[in-house]
Amino acid sequence: MTAATQRERIRQYLYSCQFGATRNVIARGTGLMVQTLCRRLRELEDLKHITGIQRVICPETGAMNKNYRLTGNQRAAMTRKAGRAA
Repeated sequence: MTAATQRERIRQYLYSCQFGATRNVIARGTGLMVQTLCRRLRELEDLKHITGIQRVICPETGAMNKNYRLTGNQRAAMTRKAGRAA
């Protein structure tokens, strides 16, 4: 699986999460290994596609982790794309 495919899988997963998700929850939902996921999350943050909005208690680990979600521009773009596909 290419890096671009992994980034898109993460974006699609976060699109389905209204309130965002921690990296462990994203890993479980996308099937990506946490080590790979961390690199892709950094890339997506650098591209301004996602943002870390707050620290929350991760339901997977019970530890404080950053909660990620799509930026407003990305959510709007994906909504428009989904509307055209229908």
